Amino acid sequence: MKYKFRHIYINRAARADEVSRRVMQFYKEVPCTLFSDGDRINKRLAELSVKEGKHVLLLTHFKSNFLRPCPGTAASYRCCNYLVINESTNCPIDCSYCILQTYINNPVITVYTNTDKIVSEVQSLSSLNPGRILRIGTGELTDSLALDPVTGLSEQLLPPIQQLPNVVLELKTKTDHIHHLLTCNPWRIVLSWSINPVSRVKSDEKRSAPLLNRLKAAQKAMRHGFLIGLHFDPIIYEQQWEQNYGQLIGQLSDYLESHRIAWISLGSFRYPPALQNIIRQRFPKSDILSGEQITGLDGKMRYIKPLRREMYQFIIEQLHEKLGEVFIYFCMESEDLWTDLLGTAPKNNLEVDWLFASHLYKKFPELQLPRPEKKLYLQPIRW
Repeated sequence: MKYKFRHIYINRAARADEVSRRVMQFYKEVPCTLFSDGDRINKRLAELSVKEGKHVLLLTHFKSNFLRPCPGTAASYRCCNYLVINESTNCPIDCSYCILQTYINNPVITVYTNTDKIVSEVQSLSSLNPGRILRIGTGELTDSLALDPVTGLSEQLLPPIQQLPNVVLELKTKTDHIHHLLTCNPWRIVLSWSINPVSRVKSDEKRSAPLLNRLKAAQKAMRHGFLIGLHFDPIIYEQQWEQNYGQLIGQLSDYLESHRIAWISLGSFRYPPALQNIIRQRFPKSDILSGEQITGLDGKMRYIKPLRREMYQFIIEQLHEKLGEVFIYFCMESEDLWTDLLGTAPKNNLEVDWLFASHLYKKFPELQLPRPEKKLYLQPIRW
């Protein structure tokens, strides 16, 4: 899918970067404005609506740290101690439930072009934590592959990061944009797809790839040698949820082989209260706000625990029935649901990280990752 832009803004400091050159060549018919840091262009762009921002592209340098811990901060819910690279901000895909609608100050699609800084940060973190398996991913504030065929960002990041002996890199997407990656070395790379039933993709994931396209792309990537990740997140309640998620998991088993699946995450629909009015205004036909909800311990709206438990249990049983033994984890869920439904009770986020490391080391010895020592994982990552 070619995402269309009405205007491109380029910071003069980023003009000569490889990403900028590729974007300008691909979108050479789109009007372009050069600007300098003192021009206050961000203030003007911040006045655009979310809808307008989807059609404006900004190329600039990121002056802070690209590499950060995943912002799963509530102590009452388990986070997997994942690390994220914020290489872009905002997304050309338009999902009704996207929380970026509530807290990103500038609504335009922003791509940071100083990729050498990303590589140096990952290299530094790798050297500071030599015995620890580091799971790092793009796509926290955008879709990893939506613009990747144009920017070539992943093609620039993969070779130097793959030289690091303790890093597993995940690219997460709702697209089928993988053809440009099929000439790349797949070693220690996880290509992941966010998935939902067909009806939900059509109603609430505008400008994303259809579910069947995602599954075919995942199959191609798997056959090329990439490990595959799956993210049932957000899991959304609707009247026919059992039938729809059952069909979805059946489709997964038609396209994917469980021994190439690195992990599967489950996370129920949750959102800051401010998102409610935005969804009603921007997506008035969506029924995504149905289902009994409460304010969670992190201040976000969530389904009540009995409903979350029922949905999780059904999906887990279906996954094991159709795919066999696969590594399943919860994204931002309570310890008691981990215990009841997954049979393990990580006391904190560091123990979740240990579970991941042990799984990767045992299931994928070909990755040649360092043997995980539990005492190391019960200490914070060194920065």
